[in-house]
Amino acid sequence: MATAAISRPAPVRRRRPTGATVTPRRQTRPDLRLVPAIRPRTYSRATLIIFVVTALCTLVVIFQTVIAEQQLRLDKISTDVRLARFHYDDLRQQRAELRAPDYLREKAMMLSMSQGVTGEFSEIPADVVASVLAATGSMDKSISQPPLLADLASQTIKGVTP
Repeated sequence: MATAAISRPAPVRRRRPTGATVTPRRQTRPDLRLVPAIRPRTYSRATLIIFVVTALCTLVVIFQTVIAEQQLRLDKISTDVRLARFHYDDLRQQRAELRAPDYLREKAMMLSMSQGVTGEFSEIPADVVASVLAATGSMDKSISQPPLLADLASQTIKGVTP
């Protein structure tokens, strides 16, 4: 390192020529004025116009896509409503057929039922209805409403199995 510093040449200094006179700079210096700084434009107008047109086209495409998605959803819902109406009409038709007097008469005959000759209605006095309601109102539910035969059979089977 020490040898590198020794081998380096000395810097060259400029000297004024002898006999040169120093002139005052203020006399030869022109009047200065403030010039507004020139700002270079980063983008040209054509670039700005292309960017705006591209952005607008992108927004239009996105808008059209959203509209198309909503239209597909609306079509699916409309189809579902139409199918539900057809199903409802089919169920109403089946109910009407099952409640038709001719159908009921045929089913009754298949079960060996026959039409009654006379129909008599007997009236139950209001005090009897009130006394029955009063008697069963405070009664335990298991006594006033006994379980069905199927429930009793399932309870006995549960009790027998280990």
